[in-house]
Amino acid sequence: MNRMTLIKLHLYFSGIALVFLSLMTFSGSMHLLLGDETEVVNEVKTIAVEEGIDKEALSKLFEAELAKIDSDYKFGYLKGSATSLVSRPTNRAYYTIKVSNGSAKIEKHEPSLRKRLMEFHMGHGARASRGAMGVLGLVVLAATLTGLWLGWSSKQLRMMTIATLTSGTVLFVILFML
Repeated sequence: MNRMTLIKLHLYFSGIALVFLSLMTFSGSMHLLLGDETEVVNEVKTIAVEEGIDKEALSKLFEAELAKIDSDYKFGYLKGSATSLVSRPTNRAYYTIKVSNGSAKIEKHEPSLRKRLMEFHMGHGARASRGAMGVLGLVVLAATLTGLWLGWSSKQLRMMTIATLTSGTVLFVILFML
């Protein structure tokens, strides 16, 4: 592959990856710097349930109750256990059900923008977004590798490429070992 084609590929991959990386680094940095994200939680309903209800029965009950509470509400799937379920995706308004002492409490969660971004960042968006995020991750990797190859293949940039790659690797190892 000639150098100009590789430069064009690098620019194409980098352009696509820029928005993706910017949103991921923004949401991750805000989480690390500002702490946990906020959401408004309102109790919607409390219902009696049998002791020792299993996950499948709780899921059916939760789905039926969600249809009664908000007939327009759509969710992708339920995640959890026999004592607690969450409707996904959680990067928009969602519901939870928690079982305790023979009753189940259903709550509606309305996440803030920061919480919505972080939930998406963690892969808790729509199931279809997971595949897209996987592809975007490969695009980021392609942008990085083409940039590395372009720097390595240029005599003028080779030492700088080695220095930045080495410093990045050392920084990663130090932070990982903390």
